[in-house]
Amino acid sequence: MGLRFKEQGHGSCFFVTTSFFRHERYGDIPGVYEAIAESLKFYMEKYSALLPGYVFMPTHIHLLIVIDGKHLSAFMRDFKKYLAQHGLNIGAPGKSSIWETGYDRQAIESEIVFRTKLEYIHNNPGKAGLCVQAERWEWSSASSYLTDKRGPIPIWKDWLF
Repeated sequence: MGLRFKEQGHGSCFFVTTSFFRHERYGDIPGVYEAIAESLKFYMEKYSALLPGYVFMPTHIHLLIVIDGKHLSAFMRDFKKYLAQHGLNIGAPGKSSIWETGYDRQAIESEIVFRTKLEYIHNNPGKAGLCVQAERWEWSSASSYLTDKRGPIPIWKDWLF
């Protein structure tokens, strides 16, 4: 899976977006978010990556990920491949792919941009009408920041300044 912006191959913090094929609402299928969470936890450990923020939406996901930029492409390839083979095909029989090709990413180079992207991630479900309060969307890191409740994926908050 190639990088769309080769000049961002180095660095360590990225805002990543990847979408389901043709923006289909695979997130509405029971078990899909759980499969994404399990795969994400596995590959975060495998690639020694940290996850300050995430949100799973019906048609796409956003990650705020700290990883060696040289390994981001391999991380995304493995993460998406595992899900395509083991997790999501149950909801999409006969589909040749459940993911759009590639992914979008932005290198995060300042605290201001970092905080802006994290806020965007947390507000995304509310703007889409999936919840009234950000912390009520189970498939987001918002509850880990706004309440004492932990979400399904451990997040890294040691970045707090």
